[in-house]
Amino acid sequence: MHRKIGLVFYCIFAVVLFVAIAFTVMYFVSSSGNYPSGSDTMYHIYRGKYLYNNILEGNWYPTYDPTWYNGVELMRYWAPLAAFLCAGCEALAGFATSFFSSAFSGFFQNTFSSPEFSSYILFVGIIFLAGALVWLYIGVKIKRPIMGTILGILWFIMPNNLYALFGEGNLARSVSMIFLPLFMFGVYEFLSSRKTRFLCLITISFTLIVLCHLGYAGMVALSLILFLILDMIINRRFVDDLRVLISTALGFALPGIWVITNLIGGVSSVHTLENTKNFFQSILISLNPLYRYEVDNVTFYFGLAAFALAIFGAFFGYKKTRAGFLVGIITLILTTETMYQVVALLPGSSNLWMLRFISIALCFILISFIEWKTLKKPLVLLFVVLLFADTVPSLSLIYGDLEPKSPEAVFDEMDEETLIADAKKITKQRLCILDESTLGSRGAYLASAYGNGVNTTFGAGWEAAETSSNISQLNRALAEGHYLYMFDRCVELGNDTVLVRTSQISEETTVADVDAAAAKSGYKLVKDNAGFRLYSLDFGISENWGLISKYNAIGIGSAAASISRYFPCIKETSSTNLNDYTFDELKDYDLVYLAGFTYDSKSEAEELVMDLSEAGVRVVIAADGIPEERVSHNQSFLGVICNTITFSQGYPLLETIDGELDTDLFPAGSRQWNTVYCDGLDDVWGMVKDDDYEIPFYGTVKNDNIVVIGLNLTYYLSLTGDEAVEKLLGHAMDLSPESLPERNIVPIDIDYTANSITINSDYDGVNTTLAYHNMFMSDSAIYRDNNLLMVGKGETHISFEYPYLMAGLICSFGTLAIMILYFGLVYAKIRYEIEEANEQEELALQDEKAKTQGEIYDTELIDINETES
Repeated sequence: MHRKIGLVFYCIFAVVLFVAIAFTVMYFVSSSGNYPSGSDTMYHIYRGKYLYNNILEGNWYPTYDPTWYNGVELMRYWAPLAAFLCAGCEALAGFATSFFSSAFSGFFQNTFSSPEFSSYILFVGIIFLAGALVWLYIGVKIKRPIMGTILGILWFIMPNNLYALFGEGNLARSVSMIFLPLFMFGVYEFLSSRKTRFLCLITISFTLIVLCHLGYAGMVALSLILFLILDMIINRRFVDDLRVLISTALGFALPGIWVITNLIGGVSSVHTLENTKNFFQSILISLNPLYRYEVDNVTFYFGLAAFALAIFGAFFGYKKTRAGFLVGIITLILTTETMYQVVALLPGSSNLWMLRFISIALCFILISFIEWKTLKKPLVLLFVVLLFADTVPSLSLIYGDLEPKSPEAVFDEMDEETLIADAKKITKQRLCILDESTLGSRGAYLASAYGNGVNTTFGAGWEAAETSSNISQLNRALAEGHYLYMFDRCVELGNDTVLVRTSQISEETTVADVDAAAAKSGYKLVKDNAGFRLYSLDFGISENWGLISKYNAIGIGSAAASISRYFPCIKETSSTNLNDYTFDELKDYDLVYLAGFTYDSKSEAEELVMDLSEAGVRVVIAADGIPEERVSHNQSFLGVICNTITFSQGYPLLETIDGELDTDLFPAGSRQWNTVYCDGLDDVWGMVKDDDYEIPFYGTVKNDNIVVIGLNLTYYLSLTGDEAVEKLLGHAMDLSPESLPERNIVPIDIDYTANSITINSDYDGVNTTLAYHNMFMSDSAIYRDNNLLMVGKGETHISFEYPYLMAGLICSFGTLAIMILYFGLVYAKIRYEIEEANEQEELALQDEKAKTQGEIYDTELIDINETES
């Protein structure tokens, strides 16, 4: 009884301590001079503000926001829990601003400056407090409350966790850090106690992680699989490990009403292996405590002390904890640059951002540490001291420069310096900021949510953008210097204002080139400074307008879009399947370019190409993108057979219809060039000539209007910008790089409500410049064209329908029913196994007792016989 009372008083003390530390952290963050810090922070603050404003209007789950990415579903492609927490902080911030500014005007004058930014300070405090309370709960449950208190404080200031919150600004992942220890605690406790309630804890806590960050939940699941494999090897508990895995899978399926809309929504993924490579680093960086001083804490850090603890635990820990320590060590190895070459070969490797697994590995190590009850107290104290000491260089992420400066002052200064303030004043429909994301989420927030915000083509959190391929093209055009394409597509996306960061202009070009390209699309320079140039459409345009466009050429296929940057008159398309297009749709184009196309019926695809060529349409086919046949796996089309060939360093001399072509070397990273040449051409326009061979790679087939190009020249052009290759492709396509599509700007009326859009147009076939979403429902004819919404003449009323609602409901409620049945069966099975084991033990004891009594009886008989003798 006295022990329980003592525990209650200790828990009260620990909670008070946590609250005091939370307020201390909030104060130092507010006094840092650079809050809200983090590259993605303002994205999450924007979502919270957007959700909060909708809740005030009675809309608790808003489906559509016209502000970013030409219209976006912010609650669909990013998990909702962090947004609701940010919205709650926004609500609390109003009260906190008035209360603390009057009660503690001196101490908290920077902390609670305005609800817009003070919500972030509250968020940081809640993250610390909630995470610490979880560790306290774990400590109490395993009868180590002091250790739970220590780890509760340590968990927040672990360097990698601080970097996620204050460096990356990934607030959603920071929220998931609250539930991660709870999930792992459930795993450990079930495997040791076999109590079914811990399976429930696993499912519920994993569901919460999914609702924080779906991608991170996937990483947690992969780490868990590694842990369970190690546990099977060490402890040989296959059935219980399988039960843990099933409970985790149920946690993934339980929020199916949201998960299904996210997974099958159709947003294009732009994850590439090139991007994934950035999430591997040298082990010397991951373990060097001083490196954080060199790079100002802008790095992932595993921790030398955590690694030492993992090594010690792997060798000397007992069986229950050893697997967790090993997960930490293996994860660290998998984050190294050397392991990238191995990880790149795995399925789904473009999503394996291994450095983001570090916090998961650290949680396994700390859970194993707190569960290691036999470790001597001096060693526990030693490792605790080392772990806290290792956090010291990262604490500057909290306190910064200790030069208080209100975020309003910082944002006002940035608003003026970047010309965003001027851009917002003149924008009527939409603003495009071309800076290759160097301004981060702050730029998007400034444009759309700070002061008098406007709609934009860009934003933050590109995963939610239906126009992700369009904006990727704009970024690449800026980097490569394709300004004609860039400004023309800014018009296509409905931007009457364009802001270009001067430092991102290609080194091979000048600002005069940018100005000239802008003028050709109708933009004029209205203001510039040392860092930015601001352009505005030089037309008398209304607040809302659309486009009627005419292209001379069209590109079909996954690799077709890249050529449009060189030849802007080539139209990009959404579908890569050639069978999705009809002769009537394509016959009015001068050129159809096929690269990376697909088909359902090869014969129908070939017939379409033949019909187009005979009607006078030039069809250019990139041979490398011809589909493989399903049975033979041969690449052939219209009788042309593609054969593989590999070049090293660069192409040999190429003899073409335009003369000899001496190209530059292949770019770094692509020195081994795997490609194809073409057999079966009727008229050869290009040959690879070497001392030993002559092979055709370029020419016509069937007639002069069907041109086939091999050697992956179009991809080579996209990497190098080789002018000779550009000229060669221009000859094949009979196009000029200076040619632009015809654009006719027409006025339209757009009216938004919480659940609908109403569009009025006096013209047919109008590009509204709004992104097309598959949740749009309308009785009028609407369709997608290059990810944008097309409407006809008259009024078009579009309502929003929650995508895959019935499938999601079935998944969630079906999973709930399966959970009840599954946990009931597991409980009954385990109880039966325990009872059976107890019975076996009792029988064994009875046998032992009977055997002992028999031996005593035999001894007594011997004694009697000896006495009688």
